[in-house]
Amino acid sequence: MSGSPRPGNPPTPPANPCSRLSFRATVNSPKPEVISHLSVGDVLDVVLNPQGQGVVLERNGGLAGSIVGPQVAQLVNCINSSFDYQATVVQLDGGHCVVRIDPK
Repeated sequence: MSGSPRPGNPPTPPANPCSRLSFRATVNSPKPEVISHLSVGDVLDVVLNPQGQGVVLERNGGLAGSIVGPQVAQLVNCINSSFDYQATVVQLDGGHCVVRIDPK
């Protein structure tokens, strides 16, 4: 029988939602000194904002900007629960930058 656990084997627990959290976001307050050196496909670090609430993106220690949106609260909770994330640049148009947030 497909989908039924074998006798003696416990069912597989559901995956943590943090391990599946993935979404696109526009970089807010992009920093030209970092954004101007990015290309589509580049990966940024996703970290908690050291100066307050929210999440910021960094590249080689330089602040690229922040992200906001409905999923950021869950992202903050997941980071606080020891999950790590990365932001991959998926669109660049001048100073406008869109990233995809995924677990590392």
